[in-house]
Amino acid sequence: MAEPLGVKDSTAAHQFPVCRAGRIATGGVVFVLCLILGIVSIAIAVDDSYIAGFAAAVLRHEFDAAKASLHVQEGVVIVDAQSLGTVDPKKVMTALESIPGVVRVEIREGQAYTDVRESAPIQQELPKSDSKFLPHGLLVTPFHSDPRWPHFSVASRQISSGVGPSNTGSANFGETFALYRNAAPLNGQWEIALQAGVFSIFNMNAQSKDLVNADYTVGLLTSYRTGPFSGFLRLHHQSSHLGDEFILDSPTPVNRVNLSFEEVDLKLSYELTSWFRIYGGGGMLVGRDPSYLPRGTSQMGTELTSPWTLWDGKVRPVAYGDFQANERSNWRVASSVMAGLQFENARIGDRKLQVLAEYFGGPSPNGQFYTQNTEWFGLGIHLYY
Repeated sequence: MAEPLGVKDSTAAHQFPVCRAGRIATGGVVFVLCLILGIVSIAIAVDDSYIAGFAAAVLRHEFDAAKASLHVQEGVVIVDAQSLGTVDPKKVMTALESIPGVVRVEIREGQAYTDVRESAPIQQELPKSDSKFLPHGLLVTPFHSDPRWPHFSVASRQISSGVGPSNTGSANFGETFALYRNAAPLNGQWEIALQAGVFSIFNMNAQSKDLVNADYTVGLLTSYRTGPFSGFLRLHHQSSHLGDEFILDSPTPVNRVNLSFEEVDLKLSYELTSWFRIYGGGGMLVGRDPSYLPRGTSQMGTELTSPWTLWDGKVRPVAYGDFQANERSNWRVASSVMAGLQFENARIGDRKLQVLAEYFGGPSPNGQFYTQNTEWFGLGIHLYY
C-alpha cells in the first residue's frame, strides 16, 4: 500500500469567503482594464490594396499559411476557410483585426467571393511553402486551464481549505516551442516541439515570501492537426522540490520526498465551432520515484473563446475548464476553472495577454502534496500563444 506523502499532520483549514475572492478578482480586472484601455488608438486611413498586402504578409509569416486565399473590399477582409488548412481561424481573425484600416474580418466556408458588390475586390494568393524549422505558433492550442501547461504567468491565490499558507503567490515560467513542421496525411500538418516549464508557489504571509514548492517539467511532443482536429503524443519528465524555508518553518515535521516521474500521454482536441472546443486523453507513468507511485493519468477539458469582442475589439471574454483524475490520488477529480478577458492588442510576439479569475478544487497539483485536497480562489495574469 502506498504511504501518504507530504505534511504528516494537516493544519486547520483556512476559511476564505467567496465574496472576498469575488471583490479581489473584480478589482484586479477593473484595474488592468483601466490601464490597457487608457491608451488611445489612432485610426489610420488606408486603402484596400494596403490591407490586402499587410494581411497576406501576416498569414505568410506568422501562420505559415501555404495556401491561404483572401480578398479585401472597403476594409472588410474575407478569408476562404478551406484555404487556411490547419491554421486556427480564431488566431487568424485576431491577427487580421489588428491591421490598421480593417473594418472587420470574415472567415467563410465554401465560396468566399459571394456578396461582393461594386468594385472588384483586392485578391491575394499566398505562395506554397516547404517544410520549415522553427515555425510560428503551435498546431495544438494550449490547454489554458491545465495547472501544468508551461507558460508565463503570475497569480495571487487565497487558500480556502487544505494544508499550507492561506495566502500564496504563483510564478510560472515556461513555453512550448515548435522545432520542425511539415505536411502530413489527410491534408494535415505535423510537428516536433520542445516543452519546458517551472511552476512555483510562495508563502506570501512570510516576511521573506518563502518558497513552498517548485515543480520542473521538460518534454518532447509530436503534434498533428487537420482542420478542427488536433492532438499530440508527449514524453515528459517532472520533478518536485520543497522550499528549504518551508521545511524549516513548518510547525509540524515534514516528510520530504523528492517526487519525480516520466509520463507518456496522448491528448486529442476538437473544435466544434470557432469559439468552442473540447479535449481529453490519458497517460501512464513509465518512470517513478518513489517506485510505488501509481501509474494511470487522465484529463479532459473544455474551452470557450467569445466570437464577440468588447471596446472596439480590444477585449475578448474567455472561459476554460480542465478536469484531471489520476491513479496516484485515487482517481479523485481535480477541477481547474478560469474565466476573464483576453486583450487583443496587448501581445508579446505571438503571445496574448489574459487576465483570469481562477478556481481550483481537488487533489493538489503541487508536487508531493498530491494526496492532499486543496481549494483556492485567485487572480492571475497569463501569456499564451
